[in-house]
Amino acid sequence: MADGDNDIVLSFNDSLLRKSDLKLLEGANWLNDKLIGFCFEYFEREQFSHSADRLCLISPDVTQFIKLSPAEELGVFLEPLNLKVKEYVFMAVNNNSNPENAGGTHWSLLVYIRCRQEFRHYDSSGSANKEIAKQLAYKIQPYVLAPRGRMKVIEADSPQQQNGYDCGLYVIATAEHKCKELCEGFCVSLSDTVNSTTMKNKRQQLIQLIQKVSSEFSGS
Repeated sequence: MADGDNDIVLSFNDSLLRKSDLKLLEGANWLNDKLIGFCFEYFEREQFSHSADRLCLISPDVTQFIKLSPAEELGVFLEPLNLKVKEYVFMAVNNNSNPENAGGTHWSLLVYIRCRQEFRHYDSSGSANKEIAKQLAYKIQPYVLAPRGRMKVIEADSPQQQNGYDCGLYVIATAEHKCKELCEGFCVSLSDTVNSTTMKNKRQQLIQLIQKVSSEFSGS
């Protein structure tokens, strides 16, 4: 790691980003859980705080724990989130199956919509994470109080990435779009706001957001 890469660039509630995390946004790099986790936390606490009682964006590290841990160990992490009253629950799905190592090769987005009693899975690489998302949905089902017999897990139409590294950007952008749609009545189609053209600017937009939040919340 280069000198200074461990320096903290942002401290925002439970999110801590270092220079090495920020560097992932400067080139053709796969995004890590810290960057996605920050965006999820920012959406819930700031951008969509008006709907905080309806909305829960679970951090990627907690989602990974849910996916890999025995069912009897999940309550201590999930019960405090009070998912049973949330209308919408968002999770970033990772294809890493090794609890000893961080990483993975693909991110996708799983959204629970209470009024429809369904999970919708948005995958920017076909159905790469389909089975992982389905298993995750059934693990979290008791905590969102979804009716198991009627609950659906649907592969939703999702914009497709054009390379092997932008999946995290698609998760962040799709989550933001769905929050706007579900909580603010945003009527623009997903494919109009999340596509290969808009993704070209997304990394720079996230860098600017991190710098803005750092200035506002870290006293920088």
